[in-house]
Amino acid sequence: MNSSRLGLTIVAGGVVVMMLLGFVMLTGLSASLAWSQGGYGSGPGICQTATITAGMGSPTPGAPGPTPSPTGTAPACVPASALGAQVVAWARAMADALYVNPACGGHISSPDCYDTWYKAPGSAYPPGSPAFPQAVIQYGEQVCHGCSAWANGTYQCVSFVRGAYSQVYPMTLTANAFDLWATYAGQPGWQEISSAAAPPGQRGMPMPGDVMIFKDASIGHAAIVMSVVLPTSPMNGAITFSNSNSVSPYISMPLLPDLTVDSSSWPGYTVWGYLRPAGGTSAQLTPSSNHTSP
Repeated sequence: MNSSRLGLTIVAGGVVVMMLLGFVMLTGLSASLAWSQGGYGSGPGICQTATITAGMGSPTPGAPGPTPSPTGTAPACVPASALGAQVVAWARAMADALYVNPACGGHISSPDCYDTWYKAPGSAYPPGSPAFPQAVIQYGEQVCHGCSAWANGTYQCVSFVRGAYSQVYPMTLTANAFDLWATYAGQPGWQEISSAAAPPGQRGMPMPGDVMIFKDASIGHAAIVMSVVLPTSPMNGAITFSNSNSVSPYISMPLLPDLTVDSSSWPGYTVWGYLRPAGGTSAQLTPSSNHTSP
């Protein structure tokens, strides 16, 4: 997302919050809504996705992971694949370390006050926050040495999604955020799941770990899907995603029964679709694995 062209607004009540409150009755919801207001988060609070640890065996991209067991009051959550759960774990470790330039006084504003800063390993600021994964920092230096898009203070949305995949299923091709959709079309090992990109009946359900592609009048935006609450006609579901260079590291939006996303809280932005691994293998790694190779 180009910070000089952002027209984002922070969700702070109103219709979106009422829709989520009316459907999602989980104890973690209040934390999820706080993320959409620009606060720090510690991971998705609507649906808990599976986490993968070292030594669990080689997951198959697209294969279903552990399925949550909803209670009578819990919404139905879309399960993560084994690979998707690993991507979510890395994205959480990255998002938890993001913050806004202290010179901004903790306030989100255009063009230079978005979450493009991360807590560097060994740094004491922000206090109480985890450090950004060293393995992802090193990966950025390897694929784009000295590039501002990967640098602390100017960390971009495409760098965030490629960083989350870097230790699991590296995205070897890159482009501006919305251009990722065309770049990965037909690429071996990847599939595209349409949202607004397709008419009703040809859209697909997002899954945790997917790359979420936004279209706007400029270069768009990209994020990582963290959790998905199934919509059930006529009730809306919810999608929570993590990202950098945005109004918050974690944001939730309503997922409509027609499988489009209500992105009205981001004027001018449309969720176009999702990128998802379709083949290949992945390393069995989590952010605590001390793995440093690309």
